[in-house]
Amino acid sequence: MEQVEVLEQPGRAPVRRRTRWLLAGAGVLLLLGWAGDRELREREERAVEDCRDAATAATARTDASMAMIRAYVQPALLSVPAGSSQDGFFALVAEEAAEAEPTVRGALEECREVDVLPVHRGLRRRNDAYVAHLTARADWLAEIAADGRAYYRDRPELARLRTAAFGDRS
Repeated sequence: MEQVEVLEQPGRAPVRRRTRWLLAGAGVLLLLGWAGDRELREREERAVEDCRDAATAATARTDASMAMIRAYVQPALLSVPAGSSQDGFFALVAEEAAEAEPTVRGALEECREVDVLPVHRGLRRRNDAYVAHLTARADWLAEIAADGRAYYRDRPELARLRTAAFGDRS
């Protein structure tokens, strides 16, 4: 069998050299993309952590203030004879909820402003859990502010959203 000589054509790089350049270019693009995504993800993580901190603080503050008013009002509610008006006691509960609501709404706005790329699903799920919990908590406080009796109604959905956002640690 006779060998065939392949000559390079003028102005064209051999296929191997072109392939290497394309692979090197693709590698550089991947490396730049990875580095950019890493930086963006770190920024998003910080924003989600700030949201978590705001949600945790708002939840703790409202838990404390609502527990305080409950501890204050509960003995009085139990001591009022049946048929007597308890409206004044429920008004105190409503007033406390109205004062606590802006704290939760502020944390909610902070969390809603967090923008997470769809490819960062874990971060997005965490932030969405904080938003869902804070939304439910703000709505609950608004309901109590309108009628103090609402504080004494069971809210299993709020408890579920709280667990979804914070786990069992809150």
